[in-house]
Amino acid sequence: MNKFLFYFILIFSSSCVSNQKDILSENNGNVIKPKGLYASSFGNESALDHTEAKGSLIRVRWKDIEPTKGVYDFSAIEEKLSIIKSREKKWSLGIIAGSDSPEWLLTDINVGFFEIIDFNNNVKKIPKIWDSKVNERFTYLAQKLASNYNNDDDLTLVYIPQMTANGIEGHFNGVSTTELIHAGLTADKWINSVKETASIFANAFSNKALAVEVHDIMGDTSIPNQIMTDLWNDTSLNQRVGAAIWWISGKTTYQPYLINTLTNFEGDIYAQAIGRSDQTERFENNDYTTIFSQAKIMGVRYIELWEYEFVNNTYPLAFESFNNYADINFE
Repeated sequence: MNKFLFYFILIFSSSCVSNQKDILSENNGNVIKPKGLYASSFGNESALDHTEAKGSLIRVRWKDIEPTKGVYDFSAIEEKLSIIKSREKKWSLGIIAGSDSPEWLLTDINVGFFEIIDFNNNVKKIPKIWDSKVNERFTYLAQKLASNYNNDDDLTLVYIPQMTANGIEGHFNGVSTTELIHAGLTADKWINSVKETASIFANAFSNKALAVEVHDIMGDTSIPNQIMTDLWNDTSLNQRVGAAIWWISGKTTYQPYLINTLTNFEGDIYAQAIGRSDQTERFENNDYTTIFSQAKIMGVRYIELWEYEFVNNTYPLAFESFNNYADINFE
């Protein structure tokens, strides 16, 4: 189908998709889900001063907040959180696992792992999520985090940590299917383990929205589709666990089957821009604002923009427009 005709058809249906997701969100009781634009970071604190930045993501590495087994240090969170709260903004939380998991996971309790080589030719040790000891330790971590932050009304979203290349996104950054199979990965192991991790964090953060970031795994869209669909349909989780894409770009050529699956997904979708707006080649027709058009077509309720956008006020009208759209279409 012609790409422009495809967009035209989806634009017609986007309001229906958004309204359906709005109705579903009403079933979540007192859970306040984020909507609109957040910063994906704030190395430059002025990003938080932008009127269209409703909040920011706080990312911390698991190895930094639990440097010793059972010994927790949330100072890295608190330092950033104080900056956000001083501006009366909201926040989301992402715990980075994968190769940024604590070393004691491998040395003290002997979790199985495999090695990958990233794009910079760095060797990374990835704990095997299907080793039951991983989710056992995630349970303790989630409970400790929740004891500190579950009752914080300003915390609006919790990302599910993953045993992947960068510890949050659900992919292995170019590692071949053959290598993953050799490491012992199967579709069932991945699906069951990720769903278990998500349930652990959702049960700990009992009144929060959560998201699992999805990519095709081993070239297969059915794997992330089953994860996000099963989690959304799990009545015990009360439609609190949505899907996230940290690669929204306006393009439909990257993971096209997953884009189509997400467009038809009944649950919440959270996103992060694939890059900065000055990296024009990363966006459809070299146009950064196509991420907002695509978000509306897909029914995305929340987008994290790189702090560059807020610091430099790159597209103020587009920012305002998306926030208005989110306020109208989502609870």
